[in-house]
Amino acid sequence: MKRFETTVTALAIATLTLLFLCPATTGLSQPSQGDNLSRLVSLLQKVDNPQFQLDVLTGIRDALKGQRHVAMPDGWKAAEKQLLKSPNQEVRSLTQSLGVTFGSKRALKQLRSTLKDSSAPSSKRKQALQALMQANDPKLPPILHRLLDQPALRGTILKGLAQYNHPDTPEAILETFPRLTPSEQRIALNTLASRRNFAKHLLEAIQNNTVSKQALTADLVQRLRKLEDPKINQTLKRLWGVARKTDQEKQKQIRHYRQVYRSAGDPPGNASRGRALFVQRCQQCHTLFGIGNDVGPDLTGSNRDNLDYILQNILDPNALIPNEYRTSILKTTDGRILSGIVQRQDANAVTIQTVTQSVTVPRNEIASLETQSISMMPEGLLGGLSDRQVRDLLYYLAQPTQVPVTATPFTVDLFFNGNDLTNWRGNPDLWKVTDGTIVGKTKTGLDHNEFLKSQMVLSDFRLVCQVKLIPNSENSGIQFRSQPHGDGEMKGYQADIGKGWWGKLYEEQGRGLLWEKSGEAFVQPDHWNTYEIVAVEHRIKTAINGHRCVNLEDPQGDTQGLIGLQLHSGGPMEVRFKDFQIDLKPQPKLKTAQEK
Repeated sequence: MKRFETTVTALAIATLTLLFLCPATTGLSQPSQGDNLSRLVSLLQKVDNPQFQLDVLTGIRDALKGQRHVAMPDGWKAAEKQLLKSPNQEVRSLTQSLGVTFGSKRALKQLRSTLKDSSAPSSKRKQALQALMQANDPKLPPILHRLLDQPALRGTILKGLAQYNHPDTPEAILETFPRLTPSEQRIALNTLASRRNFAKHLLEAIQNNTVSKQALTADLVQRLRKLEDPKINQTLKRLWGVARKTDQEKQKQIRHYRQVYRSAGDPPGNASRGRALFVQRCQQCHTLFGIGNDVGPDLTGSNRDNLDYILQNILDPNALIPNEYRTSILKTTDGRILSGIVQRQDANAVTIQTVTQSVTVPRNEIASLETQSISMMPEGLLGGLSDRQVRDLLYYLAQPTQVPVTATPFTVDLFFNGNDLTNWRGNPDLWKVTDGTIVGKTKTGLDHNEFLKSQMVLSDFRLVCQVKLIPNSENSGIQFRSQPHGDGEMKGYQADIGKGWWGKLYEEQGRGLLWEKSGEAFVQPDHWNTYEIVAVEHRIKTAINGHRCVNLEDPQGDTQGLIGLQLHSGGPMEVRFKDFQIDLKPQPKLKTAQEK
């Protein structure tokens, strides 16, 4: 039976692709979409194999992409009831999502309930939100306004609110704006710039100083101008200035920034600080060294070591634009403006990549779609930067390989994405990510220490994470303010982990033991333990499970460096790290959890 089901799965997906995705190319008389769906729903009920069901449901979802509402196929109610009992979580989630597309009241009720349930896992709540947005659930905006105070969902909510022309959205976003992280504020600004009525509230907030004028970055101004509203353009002219400089002025700018860059000596800038600026201003559109987005060209292989080439492209982005990177302006029937690169279009929908997200819009919701002769990259990207910042950014862009990134409010989210080891360096045979947890494991033990090195430079910070070491008799540690050293080693502070070492402070490849008092009494062996590290200037404090361990003033120690996770030499072991929290502005009194 297993072999039969595997064959049926392949046939089902092949048939689904042929009939749904490519009907015009088959040359065959085509059944209706409803007939095809009904047959597949019947097949889903007959073959009780979770992987088979997942494959078919995935195929149906992909085939219906861009269609918000589809007539419910025959037999769906019975199939839905059966599939929602599946042991496979993905089957249950896809069933709910498709149920919404088919107008299932049961699915809508369940998804709304999941979204509002603060005790449900954030991953499930995000899936529920995405399914409701895909169906354009009209009851969703007021729910989202109430959920804006929940950090785990906020980024997804801010993107989703742009989809709905709800009159209360600008006020809801602007009320919570001061509490948003910098990356969330960027998403919020893009949502507020997506509709004329939203944008007017945004500009009013800027004029009233409730939102900083610094929020008016070059790319945001470009999108606001595309709303083609005379009052908005008049306000922008007063706040920002004229739209375009002459060629002569651009050449003058190039000469100016060339002199700024070359006046600082060798090296002209700091590459790690420059990478932080790239993340803030460029990475939302460009990829460099495999990290970023594909709204604009991948910069990795470009002529980046040529200063004039870089300055020409930054200061005059519309001088030469490849066709595939020309801006498209999509206007929806309810007044939303989307500016981006068209990734895919067919009879059902258009998918457009904006600076913050990929959006699929059904054809029947599109009022117009126009390709323009300008680049997505706005003019004025260097505006507002100090000379030092300009040098740092240009120096980073000229680097032949990736460098660690300086921790800032805009980059701190890159520390660990919860999915993989992007922005970390280590032996992939020893380190991996499982269910949001970094796992280091040796099967036969090691004859030398191994480290997983973060690629983020931290100065003053507070780090909190959960740690589990099995067996407790082995040894691990958390490096901080450290540097790569020799062949795979690290040099710098280490907050120790392991029997006889928990809570001690050691300087790896340096002075050795700096704080020898043990925190063993506070540890739960073979269980999760909360480790806290606070470093401000030369003061170091640590705590385990809320109990103070280290309290050291160390004028000799480094005041910035990388985080590293250690697998110590010795016998077989496994160490796990999860739930990382980083605060770049620790409290002045440097309180640990014990003192709060």
